[in-house]
Amino acid sequence: MAVRSFGLLGPLDVVLDGRHVHVPPGKRRVVLAALLLRPGQVVGVDELVELVGGSRNALQTTVGRLREDLGEPALVQTRPGGYLLDVRPDEVDVHRFDRLEPREALALWRGRPFADIGSDALERDHLPALTEKHLATLEARIEHDLRAGLHEQLVPELRTLTRQHPTRERMWAQLIVALHRCDRQTEALQAYDDIRTRLAEELGLDPGKDLQQAHQQVLTADNRPRARNDLPGDIPDFAGRTDDLDEILAAVPSGCVAITAIDGMAGIGKTTLAVRAAHRLARRFPDAQLFVDLHSYTEGVEPRTPADALLALLTALGVPAHDIPDGLDARAARWRAEMAHRKALVVLDNAGSTAQVRPLLPGTGLVLVTSRRRLVDLDAAHTVSLDVLSEEDSLKLLASIVGPKAELDGSREIVRLCGYLPLAARIVGARWRTRPAWSAQDVIRRLTEHRLTELTAGERSVAGAFALSYQQLTPEQQRLFRRLGLHTGEDWDAYLAAAVIGTTRAEAERLLDELLDVHLVQQKENGRYRFHDLLADHAKASVEPDEADETVLRILDYYLHTVALAEFRMSPGRSQIHSVVRYLPFDPPPLTTVRDAARWLNAERSNLRAAVYLAAYRGHYAHAWQVPHHMSNFLLGYGRERIELQNVALAAARQLGDLKARAEALRGLGSAYITRQDAKPLQHLYESLELMRQIGDLRGESSVLGMLGIIARETNQLDKAEEYFERGLALMRAAGAPTGEAAALHNLSLVHVLRGQNDEALAHSEAALSLLEEHGDFWRAAMVLQDLGYTHFYLFNDDECVEYLERSVLAFQEYEDWRNELLSRADFAYAALEFGMPGKALEMTRAAVDLCRKGLGVTGDEEALRAMDEIEDHAAELELASTLAIRAELEGRLTEAVRYGEWTLKAINKARRRWMGDRVLGQLSRLHLALGDRATAVRYGEEAVQCAERLRQPRAVAVAKRILARATAPAEPAS
Repeated sequence: MAVRSFGLLGPLDVVLDGRHVHVPPGKRRVVLAALLLRPGQVVGVDELVELVGGSRNALQTTVGRLREDLGEPALVQTRPGGYLLDVRPDEVDVHRFDRLEPREALALWRGRPFADIGSDALERDHLPALTEKHLATLEARIEHDLRAGLHEQLVPELRTLTRQHPTRERMWAQLIVALHRCDRQTEALQAYDDIRTRLAEELGLDPGKDLQQAHQQVLTADNRPRARNDLPGDIPDFAGRTDDLDEILAAVPSGCVAITAIDGMAGIGKTTLAVRAAHRLARRFPDAQLFVDLHSYTEGVEPRTPADALLALLTALGVPAHDIPDGLDARAARWRAEMAHRKALVVLDNAGSTAQVRPLLPGTGLVLVTSRRRLVDLDAAHTVSLDVLSEEDSLKLLASIVGPKAELDGSREIVRLCGYLPLAARIVGARWRTRPAWSAQDVIRRLTEHRLTELTAGERSVAGAFALSYQQLTPEQQRLFRRLGLHTGEDWDAYLAAAVIGTTRAEAERLLDELLDVHLVQQKENGRYRFHDLLADHAKASVEPDEADETVLRILDYYLHTVALAEFRMSPGRSQIHSVVRYLPFDPPPLTTVRDAARWLNAERSNLRAAVYLAAYRGHYAHAWQVPHHMSNFLLGYGRERIELQNVALAAARQLGDLKARAEALRGLGSAYITRQDAKPLQHLYESLELMRQIGDLRGESSVLGMLGIIARETNQLDKAEEYFERGLALMRAAGAPTGEAAALHNLSLVHVLRGQNDEALAHSEAALSLLEEHGDFWRAAMVLQDLGYTHFYLFNDDECVEYLERSVLAFQEYEDWRNELLSRADFAYAALEFGMPGKALEMTRAAVDLCRKGLGVTGDEEALRAMDEIEDHAAELELASTLAIRAELEGRLTEAVRYGEWTLKAINKARRRWMGDRVLGQLSRLHLALGDRATAVRYGEEAVQCAERLRQPRAVAVAKRILARATAPAEPAS
C-alpha cells in the first residue's frame, strides 16, 4: 500500500509511494519546509521570497525544480498569491506530533529540527516552540512512567536531563520524586537544594509549585504514586478512526464533567477507540485514569451492578474497604466526593444501559462510555456512533497484523468479506499470520464458503459477539431480527418488516428503532433499513426451522401484492392475473396515486429483483413469473434487467406447466428483447401468440400483436405494422378493454406519423388520450401527450405543440417519472429551438440533464450516457445524447456538441428510432458549418434531407433543406 510522509523533526525526510525522495540542499528544501509547516494552506509568494531570497521569477524556478524532485507535480499547487502543498497535516511529523500520545510522539523526534534545511529564519521562528513542545512531551511521558511505578528506571534519564536543562523545574521535580520513591531521600533532598540554589543565584527565583510539592512529598515521607492508571495498553496496530478520535478529543471541556458515549455494533472497535482516546488525554487528567468493564456483553459473566462498579472504582482510588459504604446512593455520593478535587479520567466499558451508567458519573473529570446501545437518555453526553472502517483503513489494519504477504488485490476482497469490521479483520489476520501456507485466495475461498465459521480465533468470535447482542433482545425483537435475515434484497422499510411478522407498520417501526438502538440494523436513509453483511449472515443462521418457509412466503407475498398494486395505479386498465398471495400484508404501503407507485417501484427495484430470484430458488414459481410480469412497464428503461428477469419468469412458468403463465412470460420476454436487433423477440412472441389463442385470451392476443406491430414499425414494415395494430384494436374492442384499445390507437398513430399522414395520426392519438383519461390511466396518457405534441410540430401547429409537450413534462414531473420526463423535455428542446425559442430550449436541456444525473446516481454527463448504455435504455440514451448536443451548441461549446451529436447517431441505431435521424444529421451539419468544415456540413445536410424525405414529413423536409442550403451557400467574402 502507498505510504506518504514528511519529516522535519530531524533531517528532512520525504517518503512518497513508499520510496524515499531526495530533495537537494538549498532553496528547494527551504520552500518545502515552509510549505510543510502549513500543509493544505496557501503560503504567500512574498513570504517565500523573503525566506529564499531573489526574485519572484527565481521562486517560480525553485518551485518548478521542487516539483521535479518530488515526482508528483500536483503536490505543490499554484494558488492566487502563493503556493499550497496538497498534503494532510497527519502526513507531516510536526503536526502529527501534537495528536499522538507522548511515547508515540517522541518516536517521531529524530534530531534537531531544520538541521539540514539551511534557513536561519525558519529556525528563529519555529525552533524554540518545537523544542519547548518536545521537552513538555518528554516530561509528560516521564510523568506517565512515574505513575506506572517506573521510578528506578527513570533516575539515570532524569540525571542526564537535569544536566542538559539545569533550570527546568519540572524535570528536577520529577527527579526528586523518582529518588524519593526509590527510598533515596538524602539524594532527593540534595537535588532539591541544588535546584533551589541554582534558581536563586542564576535567576533570582524561588522554587515553583512543582518543586515545592515534590519537596513536601519527601518531607512527609509520602512516596506513593500520585495517580492510579488502570487503562489497558494502547494497541500498536490501531488503524483509522482519525475523525472519531479528533471528535472525542475536541469534545473535552475543562472545569466540569465531560461525558462521551461511544456506541456501535459488536466488533466495531469501541473499546479500542476509547482506550486510544484515554491515553491521548491522560496528561490532561493526571490524578487518575480508571478503567472498569461493566460486562453487559461478556459471555458467561453477569452484568456489573452500579454498586459493584462503584466498589471497584473507590478501591482503585485507594479508599480502604472499611471506608466504603454499602448502599448504592451512599457509594455514589462517596465516589463523587473522592473525585471532586481530582483531575481524573474514567472509562466505563461495555455498558448496557443508562441506568447502569448514571450512578457512576462523577461531578468532574472525563468519562468515556462504550456501549452497543445508543445511550440517548444519558444527559449531557456527547455521542460518537461508530461505523465500519473505510476500505483503506481496513487494509492498513490487516497489513499491520499479517505483514508483507497481505497482497493488495487479495486483501481488498478479504476486508470486503470481513464487512470492514475491525474484529473480523483482526481474527482473519491472526489466523492468516499463523498459517504460512495460506495465500490470499485461500483466505477468500474459506470466507466465501463459511464466513462466520472462519471468523473465529480462540475465544474471539464474530458470531459469538453477535449472539450476545441477540440474547439480550425481547422475543418479539428476536423474531423480527432473524426473519429479516431471509430477506435477500439490499434494504427494506417498515412495511416489509410488518409483513414478515404479520403486524402493523407502526409496531414494526417501533421494533426496528429498538434494533437500530442496539446496532443490530442500520438506517441508510430515513425509513430504509439494512443489515451489516455479517449481521445478515447471523440473522439468517438464527432462523428457526419451522418458520423459514412461512417467512419466505410472507416476503414474496408482500412484494407480489404490492407490485401488483403499484402496476394497477400506473396502468389501471391492464388485465389482471390470478394472484397466488396467501399472506396478505396486514398494513401495505398506501399507494393511492401514480406518484406513490412510481416512488415505491424506484425504491424497491433491487429488492423486487432479489425477490424474483428468491422465489425461483425456493420453488415459488408463481411468484417468480408474476413479479416480473407486474414490473414490465416500469422496467421499460432497464432493458438488460428486464430481459434477465423475464428469462427467470419464463423458466418458472415452464416449471408450473401453466399455459397462461407461459404465454405471459413469453410475451414479456419478447417485449423485453425488442430493442435488441435479433430474432429472439419474434420467436418468443409467435409462441406467446399461439398460446394466447389456445387459451382464448383476447387481451393477451391483442397485446402480443401490438408487440409484433412495434417490431414491424421499427424495421420500416409500416403496412405490416398497421395490420398488426388494426387486428389488435379489434380484439381489444371485442374484449371490452378501453385502455387496451387506447394502446392500439396510439400505436396506429405512430404508423401514420411515419407515413406523413398527420391528420390521421392526430385523430388516433386524440381518441387514445380520451380513452385513457376517461378510465384513469394518466401515466400512459402522458406518453400520448408527448406524441401529440410532436404530431402538431409536423402539422406546423407551434402553439399546440408547445401546449402538449408542456402538459407531458408536467405530468411526468408530478409522477416523478424522470425517464419519461427526459424524453418529453428532449422533444420540447428540439421543438423550441426550431420555434426560435433558444432560452426555452436551453432551460429544457439543463433540466433534462439534471434529471438524468439524479435518476442514475451519477455526476458526469458521459457517465450518465454510459450508464444508460449499460442498462440498455437506448431510447433514453439517444434522447440524453441529443439533449447534451443541443445544450452544448446553445452554450457555445461546438466541438463538444459534435461529439454528443455523433453519440446520438450511434444511439439511433441501437434504439431503432430511424425517424429521428433528420434532427441529428441537421444539427451536425449546422455545427460543422459553424466550425468551418463546409464539406462535412454539406454531407450531413444531404443525409438529413434524404432522411426527412423518407419520413414524408413536409416540415422535417423543409428544416433539412434549409440547413443544407446554408451549408451549400457561397461563403461570404472576408471584410
